[in-house]
Amino acid sequence: MESNGVGFASDGKYEGVGTFEGGVYRELKISGVCTVNGDIEAESVKIDGVCTFNGNIEAESLRIDGVCDCRESISAKTFDCDGVLTIYGNLRAGVADIDGVVSVRGDKVEADRIKCDGVLSVEGEISADVIEADGQLNAEEIVGDHIVIKSYWRGGIKRLLFKLGEKIGDRWNIKYSVIGLIEGTTVELRSVHARSVNGHDVHIGKHCEIDRVEASGELTIHPSASVGEVAGPQ
Repeated sequence: MESNGVGFASDGKYEGVGTFEGGVYRELKISGVCTVNGDIEAESVKIDGVCTFNGNIEAESLRIDGVCDCRESISAKTFDCDGVLTIYGNLRAGVADIDGVVSVRGDKVEADRIKCDGVLSVEGEISADVIEADGQLNAEEIVGDHIVIKSYWRGGIKRLLFKLGEKIGDRWNIKYSVIGLIEGTTVELRSVHARSVNGHDVHIGKHCEIDRVEASGELTIHPSASVGEVAGPQ
């Protein structure tokens, strides 16, 4: 693999500034400022720098603590983002843990389990067996078995994002998750704006604004929530 003279080593550690070609690695660590041309396949990828990938990333484990753009798609068994990531394709993960900010410009995020204390925005669908969010989820559609979204910002970076949302208004409303359709077996929401919520057991909590709710089992609605149409057993 050529380094272009910018610090790329055969052990997969990159600390320079420049461009290198993709490839297959056991472990790849990036702490520089770089552009990667071509696909990456690796057991482990760790990014602490600023990086643009002009290809797909496929890894057993992917951790991002820096700022990263991926112009194609990402697939990882374990996906962990504490930084800022933009994906222009799709994201597929076994377990996804998001404490940073992830923006997916493609049409789908698929995972077995998603835990989000940060921000995950998708132009299309989020699909996972288990979705647990104390941060913010924005999507056209969210589908899962067990869905818990509690988007009420407190402390640290969450308080900062809340204040930012107050300043920049409706375009990026950091206070709430904004979702078109939510569909799951059990659904629990707080500070969520949605057009439609469908499930067996549905719990609509504080600060929610829902146009339509349909529950085939248990349904609870907090007095502070705004709900339009209600369907299902009463």
